[in-house]
Amino acid sequence: MNAPLYKFGLFGDHVGLLIGFLIGVGFGFFLERAGFGSGNKLARQFYFKDMAVLKVMFSAIVTAMLGVFWLSRVGFMDLSQVYLVPTHLGPQIAGGLMLGAGFVIGGYCPGTSVVAAATGRIDAWIYMVGMFAGMLAVGFFMPGLGDFMASGDLGQTTLSSSWNIPYGLLVAGVVLMAFGAFLAAEWGEVKSGGRTREEQSLLWHRGYSRPRLFVGGAVLLGVGAAAAGTPYRGAELRTSAAELTRIVSREADHIAPRALAERLVEGTQVPRIVDLQLPEEYAAFHLPGAENIPMTDLPAATFTASEPVLLYAADEAQAAQAWVLLKSRGYPAVYTLGGGLAAWKSDVLSPQLPATPVGEALEQARARAALARHFGGQPRGFVDAAAPAVPTPAAVSTLAPGATNAPAAAPKKAKKKEGC
Repeated sequence: MNAPLYKFGLFGDHVGLLIGFLIGVGFGFFLERAGFGSGNKLARQFYFKDMAVLKVMFSAIVTAMLGVFWLSRVGFMDLSQVYLVPTHLGPQIAGGLMLGAGFVIGGYCPGTSVVAAATGRIDAWIYMVGMFAGMLAVGFFMPGLGDFMASGDLGQTTLSSSWNIPYGLLVAGVVLMAFGAFLAAEWGEVKSGGRTREEQSLLWHRGYSRPRLFVGGAVLLGVGAAAAGTPYRGAELRTSAAELTRIVSREADHIAPRALAERLVEGTQVPRIVDLQLPEEYAAFHLPGAENIPMTDLPAATFTASEPVLLYAADEAQAAQAWVLLKSRGYPAVYTLGGGLAAWKSDVLSPQLPATPVGEALEQARARAALARHFGGQPRGFVDAAAPAVPTPAAVSTLAPGATNAPAAAPKKAKKKEGC
């Protein structure tokens, strides 16, 4: 099994939330144990008297970068499945400057303020109240900032792809930069009087020490990364028949029509939807947001390694052929629409529901009926007196999905977030 395990379906939302909670608790515990719940200790870095924050942050960056690189390089992790936060250059620069100013003034960053508040520090509580008050003020009273925060969108980009730098060489460069930062930090602490030479274990310590072993190991792995190539799986890689069989046997090769409809309504985790029909068939009927790439044009189409792709056609077998084609080219997140367009029409647009459901079944029937009406359909069998007017059955087949004049409220589900 390759990592990240959540993306490959080893566990679901509830286990994912529990793991995230436990990681957060552990992260906060170790921050506090390291003294990062103290505003005085954190503020000392700006006077070059205690550079522990810089050392810990660079240690975390280097550890994560080397771990992800080598785990991906040996085949344990699929780096294309790791979520990348989209880059909005201007807003993120402005946000970084504001966070830095708040760090200098208040002595905390957002994360350490929560850790300090958990231990009862009054200054941390004041910092947190101000932070949340500022967020609410921006959200409610400064709606015009929304355009600015969405500006400068560069998508999910990396330094390696933007500057055309080999990934391994970039890893080596960051490791060497961190090594230089460690040396400069120890030198600055001695010059500012924050620490003595005897307390520094990297520059002036005699013999072996844990910091020296860590830095030496990181430098070796970084230099090795420069010659190891890219950790990403390119389109030249091939998926084995055994791997395809495993995916199909776990039913991880398709998305159910109703699940896709709910994603479309919520606007969350919506894959890139590809319609394999001929142009005239696509014009007659297609799913909302689908782009038309006929089967004959699919081999020349380009997809990014990290984006999920959903394929569908009137003939489910044709979509399966397209799925095998893309999987064999190395794209990890490729799916088909379960049952094809026929299943979409029967399960989403015209679902067969009980005529007189009661209790929980009534709520489920109403939710499915609302979903059908949202896409211009009409359920069969079930009639809800409280429901709004819907198109007649004769009109359903001619309506494009989502083309209703007044779509009904869709059933709500908990949204799943990624990234920081």
